[in-house]
Amino acid sequence: MDDKLCFVQFIHPGGEHEPDDGLHKGWNTSVHKRKFLKRAGRYVADGTIVEGVVLLWGEWEPESKAQRIDDPIPHGPRFIYEPYYVVPKSYNGLQNTDPFVFGQPFHYTGCQQRTTKGATQLRNLSKGSVILFGSCEDKNAFVLDTAFVVDHWIDHSSRNYRGVLDGAISQEYKEVTVSPWYQESFAESKSCASAGSTETWRLYFGVLYDKPLHGMYSFFPCQPYDAKSKGFARPRISLPGVITDNLNQGKKLAEPQSLDEMKQLWGEVTKQVKKQGLALGVHAEMPERRPSDKRSPA
Repeated sequence: MDDKLCFVQFIHPGGEHEPDDGLHKGWNTSVHKRKFLKRAGRYVADGTIVEGVVLLWGEWEPESKAQRIDDPIPHGPRFIYEPYYVVPKSYNGLQNTDPFVFGQPFHYTGCQQRTTKGATQLRNLSKGSVILFGSCEDKNAFVLDTAFVVDHWIDHSSRNYRGVLDGAISQEYKEVTVSPWYQESFAESKSCASAGSTETWRLYFGVLYDKPLHGMYSFFPCQPYDAKSKGFARPRISLPGVITDNLNQGKKLAEPQSLDEMKQLWGEVTKQVKKQGLALGVHAEMPERRPSDKRSPA
C-alpha cells in the first residue's frame, strides 16, 4: 500500500471515565474512554504562545486523581483529572494511551491501522496528513479532542520495537503506550496488537507549533484553568462532504490533492474551535512517573 496524503475523521469512544472510589482512577482495564484533564501547558492566543495551566479533553489510561464538578454543563465533563502513572509489575490487561499529547511531539500509533483484512490506509499516511481524533455525540455531531498533523514516522513490530524506538521516544511514552501495546497477553489484551504478532505498525510524530508544516501544526482544544471552571463541551466540527456527522465508529478519509487544500481544511477546523471559545493547545506537560502507587492527597 502506498503512502497517501489524507484528511482523517477518526472515531474513538467518547464516554467519560468515572473514578474508582470518588477521588482516584486506576489504570484502565476496560474500553477506552476520555478524561477531562488539568495540566500545565502552552496554547495559542491571538497568534502568540501563552503558558499556564490548561483544561483539555484527551486520552490518559493510567492513574489519575479526580475532582468532581458540581452542576456540570450540557455535554461538559463531570470530573477533572490530574494524571500520573506508576510502572506496573505486569501490563496484562492494561490499556494504552493513543493518541498521546503529552510532552513533545504528539504521538499516534496502532489503533485502526489494521483490521482482520490487513493494513488500512492509516498505516500509510504521508507527511502533512491531518487526523481529527474525536467522537460522535448525540448521534448527529462530530466532536473533536485532538488534531494531529503528521510530520514523520517510525515503523515497528514486536520483533524490533525496542531497537528502532530506543532514543526516539520518551521513557514515559514507552511505559504508557508502547509497553502495554506489546506486552499484553493475547487472552487479556485490550489493545489492537496481539501478543507475538509480527505485523508492523507506524508510530507517527506530530508537527510542532514552532516548526509548522505549510502553516499547520498539531493541537488540542483547551481553555485556561480557573478554579471555578465547569469545563467545556468538546467542540463540534462540521465540514460537509468531508466529515460525517453521524459516524459513530471507524474512520472516514478524504484525499486532498495538495498541502494547500489540506491547509484550508485544517484552517477551517481551527476557526470552528476558536469560534466556540476555545484555544489551541500545543503542549501539555508530561504526567508524573511515580515509583509506587502513592496517590495524591485529597
